Amino acid sequence: MKIRLPLFLALSLSLLSGCASQAQRQTAVTATRYGAPPEVVRKMERGDRLALADLGLLAQAHVPDDDVLTHLRQTNVSYRLKTAEIDRLRAQGVSDRVIDYLLTTPTRVARPYRGYVRGGGWYRGFGRGAFGHGYYGHGFGHGGLHHGGHH
Repeated sequence: MKIRLPLFLALSLSLLSGCASQAQRQTAVTATRYGAPPEVVRKMERGDRLALADLGLLAQAHVPDDDVLTHLRQTNVSYRLKTAEIDRLRAQGVSDRVIDYLLTTPTRVARPYRGYVRGGGWYRGFGRGAFGHGYYGHGFGHGGLHHGGHH
């Protein structure tokens, strides 16, 4: 029975990961080998966002940081952590290396807003999706680079 289970898991991963990248397959295989919960492994196979609780489960299974970080980099998801969430991750055994990566994701995935015309002036800056406010933190459409028009 013990021999069949690893073979079954390996075959399942191969069949289910048809669209997954090689790195996603490899991190999922590693997570399986370390005993990560199947629902977390499936998220890794599909390239889905991992919840903070998932990261705790991977840490508790002792999945290497390099594999967790590979998955996080591939998904390119932004995390905004509160102090209590950081404390919870540490209590679950998530390494400072992974937490540091999570703390840098909001700036890494921000995309500049192309610009827009308002009141006859051209504005450039960041859309609300990146930071929740406009360029330089003055609200959407205020404080951005512009020429002409009124501000």
